[in-house]
Amino acid sequence: MSNVSLSNKEYLFIPLSILALVIGAAFDNQIVGLAITLGFGLFALWNTKAALAFLFLYFPVRNFLIEFNPALKGIGDIIILFSLLKVFYWYRKDWKSLFKFEWFEYAYFGFLAIGAVVAFFNDVSITAIIFQIRAFVLFYLLYYIVKRIKVSQEDIKRAAWLVLITSIAIVIQGLVEKLSLRTLFLPQSWVDLGLSPKNAGRIYGLVGNPNMLAVYLSFSYLAIVHLKDQILGSRYMKIFLNITLVAIMGVWFLTYSRGTYIALGVAMVVYLIMTRNWQRFVHWAVVLVAGIVLIGLPTNMITAYVEGSNFGTEQKQKRQIEGSNESLGDRLRGTFDEEELESSRALGRLYIVNKGFDIYQDHPIVGTGFATFGDSATLSYGSPIYEDYEIERRFYSDNQYIQIIVQTGAIGVLLFAVYLLHMLYRTAKEHKNNSHFSSVMVSVLLGAFAAGMVYNIWEMDVFTLFFFPMLAFLLHARTLHSLKTEGY
Repeated sequence: MSNVSLSNKEYLFIPLSILALVIGAAFDNQIVGLAITLGFGLFALWNTKAALAFLFLYFPVRNFLIEFNPALKGIGDIIILFSLLKVFYWYRKDWKSLFKFEWFEYAYFGFLAIGAVVAFFNDVSITAIIFQIRAFVLFYLLYYIVKRIKVSQEDIKRAAWLVLITSIAIVIQGLVEKLSLRTLFLPQSWVDLGLSPKNAGRIYGLVGNPNMLAVYLSFSYLAIVHLKDQILGSRYMKIFLNITLVAIMGVWFLTYSRGTYIALGVAMVVYLIMTRNWQRFVHWAVVLVAGIVLIGLPTNMITAYVEGSNFGTEQKQKRQIEGSNESLGDRLRGTFDEEELESSRALGRLYIVNKGFDIYQDHPIVGTGFATFGDSATLSYGSPIYEDYEIERRFYSDNQYIQIIVQTGAIGVLLFAVYLLHMLYRTAKEHKNNSHFSSVMVSVLLGAFAAGMVYNIWEMDVFTLFFFPMLAFLLHARTLHSLKTEGY
């Protein structure tokens, strides 16, 4: 291992890419946005691995960027599409390798086919079906691409540097967002967004969602710890990275994301059981406690002071917020509070689960199809079944499993179970070849299983962005060295 340096010309694309995004956001012009998008696509053809690394900067800030210029929304899609085309070109003399799949991939394809076909026969528009398939397929394509290219440790470090840069920006913006009561470093549309006291005290960040932000910061922690392990003899850089980790966990705490707390807790317990690496576990615990004590609690205290000032009173009146923002303690105490449970039964997660099982009873074999219940597509296009079941609002199911049960029925559930369980089997099987990374991936996957109870985790960009490339590297890093395919 060697010292990591940004002086290498391979890293020049980082400031140039950031500059392109800044220009695109500064000029709210569709032509400028489309030109920049096309430029990133061509960059993916020229330097595929650098373009794929750039995705770790782009997707965490995508929602922020498109508030300034909606034409920038396709940058990630075009990078992945053009990278896929480059892989096809590289394998033009070994095309059979393009059609070698794991069993969990076949199960996933079957799941997608069931959801799409049933949706078509249930009068869901083609546009909505494609929209939902994109949500499930886009980041799987990262797995497909990464498992067919040689990924070096330098490539991983380059991606980790991008995660570090992005995380620092997100942490700074998030703290300013909270301390300013959501008045600074935000698009005006986000400033004007009416939030209930239950959510107003949470940090949404550049990601635009506290739960997604918490998931992203969880992976950021992993990436920066890996980067720190690669640096030899650089005391001050390691100190800087440790300070960054503390800040990350402080903001992670301030998202008040109960689902992510549980998922990361599951992942850390599994990791400890598999590795018995108490040193890593203690490091994480110390960083978390330091983040809470040095960042989280002081930020809450200062925010409370700002809320009590004339500025805070004016902001509450302006946004018509009644009462104080809910603290983490309030959120945790309210989890099993009778009033909270009753609200959940009427409008929240329990209502969605109960309504989902009502629908499933009418469509038990193949379900109702994609874009019909609580997925990404229904938020944009609505659902043809909502009126029949007296559902009067559009929502995320916030539970991946009930969504799959409703939309794909017993067959889809079986296929998705094969997908998840075979993926778990394959990651665990790699323990004999790469014991530490295998343990990390098993921990992440079991944490994701838990997260699926409260999130649409397999549609969450910031989860699948990290998970699928990591999975590809674990399962295929060894076999790629024996391939003779030209160019990659």
